[in-house]
Amino acid sequence: MASDTHTHIPRMLSGWRLRWYNVIFEADTVAGKRFDLLLVWAIVISLLVIMLDSVQSIHEAHAELLDAIEWFFTIVFTLEYLARIACSPNPWRYVKSFLGVIDLLSILPSFVALFIPEAYVLLDVRILRLLRIFRILKMSGYVEEYQWLLLAVADSRRKIGVFLSIIMTLVVILGTALYVAEGPENGFTSVPTSIYWAISTVTTVGFGDITPKTDIGRFIASVMMMFGWGILAVPTGIVSAEMIAQQAVKKTLTESTTRTCHSCMTEGHSANADFCMHCGEKLTEYFGEAPKLTPKIAFAAAMIYMVNADGKIEPHEISRLVTALRNDRDLLEIATRYTKFQDAEGFLSNCQQILDKEQRLSVLVNLYDAILANGDPLPQEIALFERFMQEFGFDEKEFEPYFHSIAVKNNRALFGH
Repeated sequence: MASDTHTHIPRMLSGWRLRWYNVIFEADTVAGKRFDLLLVWAIVISLLVIMLDSVQSIHEAHAELLDAIEWFFTIVFTLEYLARIACSPNPWRYVKSFLGVIDLLSILPSFVALFIPEAYVLLDVRILRLLRIFRILKMSGYVEEYQWLLLAVADSRRKIGVFLSIIMTLVVILGTALYVAEGPENGFTSVPTSIYWAISTVTTVGFGDITPKTDIGRFIASVMMMFGWGILAVPTGIVSAEMIAQQAVKKTLTESTTRTCHSCMTEGHSANADFCMHCGEKLTEYFGEAPKLTPKIAFAAAMIYMVNADGKIEPHEISRLVTALRNDRDLLEIATRYTKFQDAEGFLSNCQQILDKEQRLSVLVNLYDAILANGDPLPQEIALFERFMQEFGFDEKEFEPYFHSIAVKNNRALFGH
C-alpha cells in the first residue's frame, strides 16, 4: 500500500531496500550484527582521533594524518546516514527521530567546520551514537528495563510534580526561616542564598560552605536533615509502584498455561505447542478450554494479538493496551487466556458470528490507532492489520476516511514543536 496522501498504511519493504534494512536497522542477522559492530568500532576510533587531535603536541606532529582519518570517518558516517534514509520505511520519521538527529549531528560539525573552524569541537557528540552498542551486545534486559523505567517515570510525572512542589514550598519556608534566624553575619546573606542552603541540606548533599551558628538555626537545620532522609524514599516508591503495575500486566500477557510435559514434568507450555520447550519430547493432547468469546473479549483479544504481532512485548505497547481496555485487568486476563488457546486465524473466524459491522469497524479503528501511536508501524503489525481488515469485510477504499483521521490524530508535527 502506498504511503501517500490517499493511503496511510506504509508500503512494506521489498528488494534491495528490505535487504539493506535488515542489515542496517536490525541486529538479528549475522550481516546486521557485523554491520553494527563495525559501526561501533568506527565510532570509537573516530572519537579517539578527535581526542588525540585535541592534544597540542600530537596535533602539531600529526595534524594532516588525523585530519585525513577524521574525514574518512565523516564520509563513512555520511554514507551510512544516507543509506538509512534510503531504506527506511518512513525516511522523514527516521530523520526526525532521536537517533536520526544524533546521526545527523555526528557528521554535520565536520562540514560546518569548513566554514566555522570552532565548530570542530562539536564532533564529540558522536559519542551519543554508542547507544547502539546495546543492540549489538543483545543486552535486551538492560534496554528493556531502561524502557520500563522511562515509562514508569512518565506515568508518575503528575505525582512526582506534586511531590516536588511540596519540597519547593518546604525549602522556601525553612530557608527563609534560616535567613531570619542566622542573618548575614553567619553567611546567610540573602533569602535565595538561604534557600540554596536549604535545598542542599534537604537533598542530603550538604556542601558545608554555609553552616548555622545559632541554636534556633541548628534546630531548623536538624529538622531539615530528618526530612531529607524520609523524602528520598518518596519518588522511589512512586516510580516503583508504577513499575510493579506495568510488570503485572506484562506477566499476564506472557504467562503460559499449566500444561505439563509427561516426560520431564515441566509446566508452562502454550496451549498449541506440539513439543516440550525443555526436553523436546512430544506433548500429549491438551484439553484446556478457552473462555467463550464475547464482543468485549474480542475487542481486547484483537489488541493483544497486535501487541504480540512481532513476538515481543514493548513497554509502550503495555501502556496503550491498558489505556484501550480502560485498565480493566479482569478483561485483560480473560482475553489473554483466550489468545493462548486460539491463534489469530481461528479468532477471526469466530468473530464472524459475534461481531456486527460497527463492532468490527471499532476494532479496526482502535488497532490502527494503536500501531500509529508510537511511530512507524512494524511490518508484522501492518500485515496483521491488513488481515483483520480483509476478514472483517473492509477494503482499503472503504476504510480510507478512517486512515486519514487516525493519521492526522497521531501527527503531532501539525502543531509544530
